Amino acid sequence: MSVRRISGEQAPPPAMVAPSPASAFASWDAARTLSAPWMSDTSLGTLQRLAPDEVLFAQGDQHDRFYLVRSGCIHTTVLRSDGSQLLLEIFGPGAIFGEASAFIDRPRYVTATAVAETVVTRYRAGEIQALLARSPELVLGLLRLLGIKHRILIDKLSSFASSSPEARLVDLFGRAALGQRQEPTPLLRLTHAQIGSMTGLSRVTVTRTLKTLAARGWIATRSRGVEITNPGAFIALLEAR
Repeated sequence: MSVRRISGEQAPPPAMVAPSPASAFASWDAARTLSAPWMSDTSLGTLQRLAPDEVLFAQGDQHDRFYLVRSGCIHTTVLRSDGSQLLLEIFGPGAIFGEASAFIDRPRYVTATAVAETVVTRYRAGEIQALLARSPELVLGLLRLLGIKHRILIDKLSSFASSSPEARLVDLFGRAALGQRQEPTPLLRLTHAQIGSMTGLSRVTVTRTLKTLAARGWIATRSRGVEITNPGAFIALLEAR
């Protein structure tokens, strides 16, 4: 595994995004809100730059590091017993991930891969102990983010059992739109199969539902993924829940 590091480079300024009512359910938006102190404190950790398709860590690796996405996008996938891959989560700017395995010293249960030019900050779990006295807001933000991640997982499981295919895609695209507010047309670099794995839907159902959303002018399918052409529509539906 090759990871290119940046030495002596200043971290980019934090993206300021106002909290929304959907923060408790949207990992992108919640991450931006709760990780603001981490984005601001550039004295901690080590910056790393990843090229598209570069692996940050692989399933089964064991180390005490966790990460903050400063720019770009990370996909985490799980290798199934039949050899297929399940896309578990997408992490955009402001997201903190990998902390569970780092703190409990267990092998990684996912593979983390950059899907665009990505900059992350790498931290060591042991560094957190020194933060308790100096920066309790950093630790508090991390603990709150862990709680929200568990809430998101429960919501996903509930959605798989009860929500319609369209509602599941609206939730996924709404979360993406919230996390990419600065982009006029947010782009999800996901195949139909990956969207299906994230929403518990078959590829055929995903394709049919995407056609419905495209007919409304809300999305457009591109060779590189799904382009959200009307992010406001998804955000409004998500925040109305």
